[in-house]
Amino acid sequence: MGRGILTTLMIGWITGAHAIVNIEALHTGEPPPGYSGTVNVSVDGQSGNTDKLSVNAGTRLQWHGGAITNFAILRYNYGETSGAQDTNKFFSHARHIHQISDKTAYEGFVQAERNIFTRLTFRGLIGGGLRLTLAEIPEKKSLHLGAGGFFSREILVNRADLTDAGSKNTWRVNTYLNYVQQLNDSVRVLSTTYYQPAVDDFGDYRLLEDAALSVKMTDSLSLKVSLNLAHDSQPPQDVKKTDTTYSTGIEYSF
Repeated sequence: MGRGILTTLMIGWITGAHAIVNIEALHTGEPPPGYSGTVNVSVDGQSGNTDKLSVNAGTRLQWHGGAITNFAILRYNYGETSGAQDTNKFFSHARHIHQISDKTAYEGFVQAERNIFTRLTFRGLIGGGLRLTLAEIPEKKSLHLGAGGFFSREILVNRADLTDAGSKNTWRVNTYLNYVQQLNDSVRVLSTTYYQPAVDDFGDYRLLEDAALSVKMTDSLSLKVSLNLAHDSQPPQDVKKTDTTYSTGIEYSF
């Protein structure tokens, strides 16, 4: 598929995108030494018969030296329709990776997030595990498997006629499969799939898919189409089990 065709397809996605989600593949390949990162910002609007506003921002900061890689991710999404707020969520994640061999690395991470429209006032977690390289061709493609666990604490906002408000502590298994392929000098495909069952009840699980198609426009700017699917087998009361978000945005790398 030529670059012109891909660009045309992605412009089509722009007209239908409702909100930006910054898709971040986990650590893949050999990162550049020292500090690097990405920043993306998107503002979408509509006026007339329907008034809509969506503001989205995200950043990833990374440091790499020797066998150590540290990175942090921040995302914020806000939206309103006809003056009524319909999106307000925040996400932060920090990770430490220690490569102990060509195929194996240790990982440790902390995370905090909030999503008012899923009743989530706060979710914090801390965990770690192993990251295994299943296949890798430098600068072309890679496949990684992660396995470990984490402890999470969630606080749900109270609403009338609901009975599950308050805090909940859970130990979960954390597994993920991460795939990256460089189709050519300009186009890259990324996908990360997570499966996170509760340790004491495998019927209580989270399933997530982050996928993206990135087209490099300059050395620093890329056009990125993203898809995020999040499924919770036992969501809070009055919250749907599955959320789907698709988006298009501009990403700046440094």
